[in-house]
Amino acid sequence: MRFVVVPLVFLFGGTVLYMFSFYHIPETQKHADCAVVFGAAVLPGGKPSDAIADRVLHAIDLYKEGRVDCLLFSGADSVYGRHEVDVMLDMAYQYNVPYGVIRVDYDGKNTKATIKNLDKSKSYIFVSSDFHLARISLLAHQAGIENYTLSSSPYRNGRYTDEKFLLLREVAAFWYYIFTG
Repeated sequence: MRFVVVPLVFLFGGTVLYMFSFYHIPETQKHADCAVVFGAAVLPGGKPSDAIADRVLHAIDLYKEGRVDCLLFSGADSVYGRHEVDVMLDMAYQYNVPYGVIRVDYDGKNTKATIKNLDKSKSYIFVSSDFHLARISLLAHQAGIENYTLSSSPYRNGRYTDEKFLLLREVAAFWYYIFTG
């Protein structure tokens, strides 16, 4: 039994330490073609969750600072009837982002699909929550996307209440994508 438990503890612990290294990614001043905003939960009534709002607002900040020329919103259908991309679009228009700046990916049903749908000849700033960045980096590397920067969106309303679950989900997904490519 000990021969199984000890390696699993080291595997899980090593993965968590690796993922925690993404919590403090230094921001670069590098310019990119687009900020890619990864979808997150939509609340009842089609309202943005804190996670999706944090990501969209951070991408808008990057655009207004002149660090990106476009915003690419990618996501999936939500259980509450509004597509994540539509919720992101509403926020962008509410903050006066010009229509021509925005690109959409309604087929970005998960992180891997979003990365797969990107044009490899462009440069990107990937915008998501810090606990999600390790998986994004892994998938970008697997897809052959080399010209990117990771950017952790700030927690404007504090850390998320379900973050322990989200971190465990990231650990499982990270190892799943390592073995399945």
